[in-house]
Amino acid sequence: MARLAVVAALSLISLALGQTIGNGTEATEENVAPAVETVETDGASSGVDYFPYESSQLTTDVISNLTNYNLSNVELFDFSDTEVAAAKRSGRICKIYPGDKSWPVSQIWNLLNILLGGALVEGVPAAAPCYSDWPQYNETACESITSQWQTPSYQLSQPLGLQYYVFEGVSCLPPTLTRTGANCTLGGMPSYVIEATNVAQIQLAVNFARNLNLRLIVKNKGHDFKAKSTGSGSLSIWTNSLRDIQYLGSTYTHAPSGYQGPAFKIGSGIEALSLYEAADKLDLHIVGGNTRTVGLGGGYTAGGGHSPLSSLYGLAADQVLSMEVVLPNGRYISVDEKNYPDLFFALRGGGGSTWGIVTSLVIRAYPKAPVSTLTYTFSVGDTVPTETFWEGVNAVLAKFPEYADKGMYSYWSISCLTNCSFSMTPQWANNLTSDGLKSLSTPLFDELANLNISVANVVYTDFDGVLSAIDGTWAASSEQGGVWNFNTGSRLFPRSNWDSSTKFAAQNAAIRQAVEQAGLMLGYNIKAGTNPSVNQTNAVNPAWRETVLHALLGATWSQQATPADIAAANKNLVEMMQPWRDASPNAGAYLNEADINEPNWQQAFYGSNYAYLYQLKQKYDPWGLLWAPTAVGSEDWYVTGQIDYYPTQDGKLCPV
Repeated sequence: MARLAVVAALSLISLALGQTIGNGTEATEENVAPAVETVETDGASSGVDYFPYESSQLTTDVISNLTNYNLSNVELFDFSDTEVAAAKRSGRICKIYPGDKSWPVSQIWNLLNILLGGALVEGVPAAAPCYSDWPQYNETACESITSQWQTPSYQLSQPLGLQYYVFEGVSCLPPTLTRTGANCTLGGMPSYVIEATNVAQIQLAVNFARNLNLRLIVKNKGHDFKAKSTGSGSLSIWTNSLRDIQYLGSTYTHAPSGYQGPAFKIGSGIEALSLYEAADKLDLHIVGGNTRTVGLGGGYTAGGGHSPLSSLYGLAADQVLSMEVVLPNGRYISVDEKNYPDLFFALRGGGGSTWGIVTSLVIRAYPKAPVSTLTYTFSVGDTVPTETFWEGVNAVLAKFPEYADKGMYSYWSISCLTNCSFSMTPQWANNLTSDGLKSLSTPLFDELANLNISVANVVYTDFDGVLSAIDGTWAASSEQGGVWNFNTGSRLFPRSNWDSSTKFAAQNAAIRQAVEQAGLMLGYNIKAGTNPSVNQTNAVNPAWRETVLHALLGATWSQQATPADIAAANKNLVEMMQPWRDASPNAGAYLNEADINEPNWQQAFYGSNYAYLYQLKQKYDPWGLLWAPTAVGSEDWYVTGQIDYYPTQDGKLCPV
């Protein structure tokens, strides 16, 4: 029970009384300063200067000063000894929850807010103004909220905003965007949010949550499919504001790794588009996703992070040279090949909301190069019977190893909601002009012509680089947020399936079966390119190192769907995905774009790395402070009150 020793030592009466200093004077913003010390910016062990917000830290001296000031309950904000806690791991109990006797009273939350410098926000759903039983009710405000709701920019601007609400529990959406007659509750959303603008605030949140046994969650932009950044009764650390960018130069030398060349230091809250723009101005590229609003330093990189540049340079996790991180014990450290090398391994591909809170990263960059794209379609029709259509699909799939080896990236879909159709949207060629892409595509188009398949809507486009290619390929208006009407499963099909005609045929038959059942699939022809200039020994799912196809299948439901309806659709998705698993035994799935109900998720998402990662989780977080569904070590906990195949975050978190 050592992990609860601080709470046990504090009288509930003391926690309920007003917080004081000195001889009983009430603690207020007027007489208690934020708990922060400004350290030298060149103090990082990584050798890379701190950003200004990183030099504001919670230190042992700050805690000592608060103690000397006789501030009430300073113990709640102190650091912990990880080794002692690891030895007493068996003492875990349910996280305290609103309504529990040990839930902090308002005076305690007020003290936290004072020490944070006013960064604490009480959890209120963004759509609360749409409901008359909330004090925020305002019809005009509701109209404005509803009009913006499904834009990613609106969701990421809100303390409780999410891009995907389904596994939070769909607790409070605007009335026209949710079930008829639905009400608004806090549900699976946090009770309090810290809008973090410096490291000290993050450290205070970590120590406070750990010492009080609160559930702690971390949210960057809220893009996770599986609601990892939500949790009922939790305290949320919101890293959205950590958006600094620093170009370190074309001849930068990273001492711990020996890397020399262009690199950026980025805040963990930076959006992909902002970094693309900064890199483009310097005639550089960085490895990032094709969605503008994804936070590159959050779960995207922590989970691996695929990119239009991945077939050339590897995944986003491969590009990281160092990180600055707040650990579950509250300490702030530099992580790289020399400092905490085991954490450096885990933080690059081992999943978000698991190891610590990253505040910044140093990533390598690459010279800007031209991009060309190709879009086209073909479909079942009067002259193309169904069997011929699928022969055409197989001809496309057969090219995937060749295309990936040439550094290409293809995003495509098959729809069989009516007559089946194939859409390439687009094939993306790095370091190629459209003339080169035409030459590369001619053999495939000849094969399709020999099958009497007419290829339509063929468009080749040239771009000067990644930024213009993204802007010219995917309209910003095509990106959605605040939705809850689907779930996604995925599979990383191994290159070895292309080396055997029998395996290739079985794989393609499984793909066809699933598409004809589900009606739609998406796919990426991509590989995690081998890149000697970076350290690719990391926690990325080993299946990524073998794949040339990341394929996704979905389940959808109507706006009137009940939890039972959603559970049934999710169960059906698990079953529809089984032929894909059978066709790729011992492969896996991309954890950032996979099904929360994936069977044997430890193997599917982490592969042979899982046993080691689990050991590291116990080493660095013996309290189970950081928890998220399907994260390493998540099997040690459960959320109460759930139904099979539709797990949400609306419940108390308890140990198994």
